[in-house]
Amino acid sequence: MTAVPVSTPVRQEIEVADGVVAVVNGDGGAGLSNSVLLLGEPTTVIDTMLLPEMAADIVTALSRRGRAAELVVNTHIHTDHIGGNVLFDGVPIVTHPRTATGMRRMLDEPGLPALLAKVMPRFAARLADWESRAAEPMSPVGIEHALPETARVLEFTDSHSAADLAVWLPAAQVLVTGDLCFAGVTPLAVHGRVGRWRTALDQLIALNPKVILPGHGRPAGIEALRELADYFDRVLAAARLADAEQLSAETVWARFDPGPAAGWLEPARTLVNIQVALAEISGRPFQGEHRVRQDQDSPHSH
Repeated sequence: MTAVPVSTPVRQEIEVADGVVAVVNGDGGAGLSNSVLLLGEPTTVIDTMLLPEMAADIVTALSRRGRAAELVVNTHIHTDHIGGNVLFDGVPIVTHPRTATGMRRMLDEPGLPALLAKVMPRFAARLADWESRAAEPMSPVGIEHALPETARVLEFTDSHSAADLAVWLPAAQVLVTGDLCFAGVTPLAVHGRVGRWRTALDQLIALNPKVILPGHGRPAGIEALRELADYFDRVLAAARLADAEQLSAETVWARFDPGPAAGWLEPARTLVNIQVALAEISGRPFQGEHRVRQDQDSPHSH
């Protein structure tokens, strides 16, 4: 049977400050990440979504404002943030050196398109031949110098992924977090470390941003960071309990109280997050990135 293409959710442009536009992709569930446009000099796109047809709305949003991309920044390696890179031919695309190295290796994996189609069946019709353009490595300081004036780049390693970048716009008090923040969507730490991600959130909260532009979900206030920090505190507490009482991650997950995270999308990811945290506490390597069930999301799509 031939797979029938599915329509992708409507993307919405939200101007959160002068020259700062969020392109919000649906509800932020699996495969639906956001992009951010900085309309200074140079005109910059931060992250490019999963599919070229999604990223086409980025190009349209710029064209409507008489702009074209002059720089693209990928905040991290995951495919739902880099798939639209192919639309920006001739435009410099840069990322953290660790991300660039991993991206080149990932894009060379012959089984990647089939894996993506399997773990994101909603988009299977388009993912069977998925490809992207790798970003070039650039130090966080170099990226900061390349961005519009006054933008600051913050670097976090082994938090959500091997390397994540956030962009802080102090004049507007806007924080572009990439996947260091999810708003209304359960995060996934399968390629990172829960403890380090939790510490990173404290650093982001200390900036006292007025507006958070998350990697998934709608723009929010600082409460999005605080609620995510609370969620990870609960995950870490569950992992400590499992370690102390020799319980399985599944057992403490069954009792898990999500607090303010109740009702967030993708709740099954909590089990993986507890497994990651338990591995950190116990000192055992966690191999969940190779064994995540389809209903718990893909290692390449969060």
